[in-house]
Order: sequence, then structure tokens, then C-alpha cells
Amino acid sequence: MQDGLVNNLMRIGFTEYQAKAYIALTRKNPVTGYELSKQSGVPRSMIYEVVGKLVERGAAMILRTGGTTKYAPVSAVEFFNQLQREQEELISELKNDLSSLASAPDLEYVWNIEGHDNIIGRSIEMIEQAEERIYLTLLPVTLPDLESTLKDAVKRGVRVVIYTTGEIDLPGAQIAVVQVSEETLSHAQGLGLILVSDSKEVLIAEWLAGAQAHASWTSSPLLVFIAEHHLRTDLYLPQVLAMLGDQALDFIKEEDRELFARALESHT
Repeated sequence: MQDGLVNNLMRIGFTEYQAKAYIALTRKNPVTGYELSKQSGVPRSMIYEVVGKLVERGAAMILRTGGTTKYAPVSAVEFFNQLQREQEELISELKNDLSSLASAPDLEYVWNIEGHDNIIGRSIEMIEQAEERIYLTLLPVTLPDLESTLKDAVKRGVRVVIYTTGEIDLPGAQIAVVQVSEETLSHAQGLGLILVSDSKEVLIAEWLAGAQAHASWTSSPLLVFIAEHHLRTDLYLPQVLAMLGDQALDFIKEEDRELFARALESHT
């Protein structure tokens, strides 16, 4: 537990010695610098500098009684509430300042995103910003990562259309289940998701479950149109070809017949 606390405190800006001193103060206080050094394992030669930094950042207090200087911690609740307020104010200020500096993005760029968490984070942001419609294709196993955000989108009146390979439950969304062969499903496992938001941006992700997870994102109007057109029309292709039957071969070029044959798999 000690190591976990030290690591988490270091993640918010404490040094290792500061983290150890604060934890020791929390366990027993008030104490002198000498006592704190013994309890925390911080070298005596550095303890006063370390505890002084804790006082500066509002994590500790100085108590002077009877000619003796002792130290006590500011309570964790009080200190971290204050820290949270400061961080929120700083983040808000940075967002405003940096937004005013940012130039309009080049719509023709295709940006690469690496890592599962970063891809899901970008997907969530796209869904949260959607105002009218979302088209999304994914495997059922991916839904839990986006489920709560999609539910919120449905609640605020966004049209959510999901294409998937198995039954999923998302009240208010339009769910289209496409039955595919094992061969096609093996390819689909690599294609993690396709997400189009408000006809303005598209994200295409691969291998979401693996260490090699990566995605491409763009707001290029042409690429967004192609992706949305694919999602909205590809669903109907097997049904149309099934209705045409052998007549489809009259107008499908020979070199394309294998491609269209796969579209008929769910009806054969």
C-alpha cells in the first residue's frame, strides 16, 4: 500500500521524498523534523527542505511550541479538494488560452491515433460532440467501452445507428445485426470500429483488443462522405443482390463477382 500511495502522489507532482514525508505525517503528527526523518525514511540532511516544500504547496503546517518546531499534515480531504479546484481552474484557463491560439486544422490531414485507450477516448469525444446523428459499426465486444456515452447521446436526441455482428441492447438506438461468415468475421475482428459523427468526422480503428491498436481520424469532407456512404448503403447490398439472384451476374463485371459474392454470404 505504501508503494501505491507514493506512486500516486508522485503522479500529481510530489517528489518521492515529499510523498514519503506526507504519508508519514498523516500516520503520526505533530512531529519534529528529526522524528519525521526516522518515520519516513527521508535522509535527515534533506528532511527540512522536503517538509518545507510540503508547507509551500499547502500539504503541511508548522507548529511552534515551547521553542520546538513540529510539523503536521493538512488533512487529505482539505488538501486534495483545494488541489482539485486549482487544477480545474488551471485546465479551464489553459483550454481557453490554447483554443484562442489554435489555427483551423487542415481538413485534408488524416491523423493517426495509437493505443486502445486513446482510440476509445477520441471515440467518446466524437460521440459527446455529436448533435444530430452517429453511424457506428463495431463488434459487440467493443460496446461496453462506449455504451454509457452512446446512451447519453440517445437521451439528448442524437440519432444513433449501430451496425454490428451480434445482438446488443441499447434502448433508443437503431441496431442493425449483419450475419457474416466465419471468414468475414475473422477480418472484422481486425477492424475494431468505424465511427462517423454528424457527417463531419470519421474514425476508423483496427485491432482494438491488441497492443497494436491504431486508428485514423479525419474531418476531410470527401473521406467522411465515403465512410458514411459505405455505412449507410453497404447494409442493403446483400438484400438487393439476393433479390436479383442470378440476374446480378448480367451487370457485375467478372473481376468483381468474387467481391459481390461475399456480400451474398448471409443469404446463402
